[in-house]
Amino acid sequence: MRNLFNFIIRNSHWLVAILLVAFSFYLVFTHNSYQRSVYLTSANRVTGWLYTVSGDVSSFFLLKRNNRELLERNAQLEQELYALRDRLGNQSPTDSFTVEAFIADTTAVPQFTFIPAEVVNLSFSGVNNFITINKGRNQGVKQDMGVISHRGVVGVVSTVSANFAVVIPVINPKFRLSVRLKDSDNNGSLSWNGNNIREAQVQELPRHETFNNGDTVLTSFSRIFPKNLVIGRVSGLGESADDNFVTFNLELATDFYTLQDVLVINDRYYEEQNALEEKMKQ
Repeated sequence: MRNLFNFIIRNSHWLVAILLVAFSFYLVFTHNSYQRSVYLTSANRVTGWLYTVSGDVSSFFLLKRNNRELLERNAQLEQELYALRDRLGNQSPTDSFTVEAFIADTTAVPQFTFIPAEVVNLSFSGVNNFITINKGRNQGVKQDMGVISHRGVVGVVSTVSANFAVVIPVINPKFRLSVRLKDSDNNGSLSWNGNNIREAQVQELPRHETFNNGDTVLTSFSRIFPKNLVIGRVSGLGESADDNFVTFNLELATDFYTLQDVLVINDRYYEEQNALEEKMKQ
């Protein structure tokens, strides 16, 4: 305490000066409207800048958590969308089915659920392309599960570990998928020739099939993907090795250069259907 008093006495002239200056500013800003408005404007500007910087810093650190929450919400919405499409597709024109009745029906178990995941590695070396995601066996991911983005089809899960999975993307020669044009019932086969990372090829369509640039291409029969998932749009005529069939190039909906977040498709009937079909092969 003695040291405190000694410090105050030793620096008393500075303390008195500071108090007088502060009191002078108080009198100036209190009794002069112009100076008071200038002070308030400057103070508000500085305070606003500090709040902006603080908000930007907080948003940066919360970005990962917010992104994860958005992925989970997106997965839930995708699940509800496919369940709703399935229910609507099974209704006849005379059914009195309504969206409200569907939402109220909490006992229905959807066929497809979605596991949100983040891309942790993209390998585009040559033609043996693959993608690594941060969800694995512990999160319910299994081999042969389909993977999609918010734009379209991404690929199929190939290998799974405890917390990671490797995906064979559309832009891999090993990938094959049954597809169709949006307004057609004829099925073709989707593949990739290794030339362009933004394009794939649709083959084995009948020669009489008509199409135009910009036509939408959707998934068809598949044990991995639901029907009518967007794959891309027709971008031009391709080269066909058979005169009875036509081939066209497809601009992929998914941009693999910027791919960050995906959804892994969990089909609750996949194992049942697969076991039954394998039994028939034997």
